[in-house]
Amino acid sequence: MSKEDIRVLKIICLPGDRTLKAYVDVQVGSWTINDWRILQKPDERVQILGPQVSYRDSKGTIRYRNLLLIPNELRQRIEVAILSSWEKESKGERNNGSNE
Repeated sequence: MSKEDIRVLKIICLPGDRTLKAYVDVQVGSWTINDWRILQKPDERVQILGPQVSYRDSKGTIRYRNLLLIPNELRQRIEVAILSSWEKESKGERNNGSNE
C-alpha cells in the first residue's frame, strides 16, 4: 500500500460537556471521508471512531456498523492526524478563551 497523504479538512466542535466532542472530515489521498468522531468520557482517553450507521436489531437494541473497512496501518495514521489537529485546535481555544 502506498503512503497516502492525510489531511484534516474540518473539525466541527460540539458545545457543552458531552461525550461526543467533535465531528471531523479527513482527506486521504483523493478521497474525502466525512463524519469521523472524537469521543471522550470523563477520566478516559480520547477515542476516534470512523463513520458508522446505526440500526435496531430484532430485539430493539441499537447496533452500530462501520461504513468503511480501513486497514489498521492506515486507520492508525488517520487517528494520529485527527488527534494532532484536535490537540492544536483545543489548545487554541483555551488560549483564545473561545467556547466554540
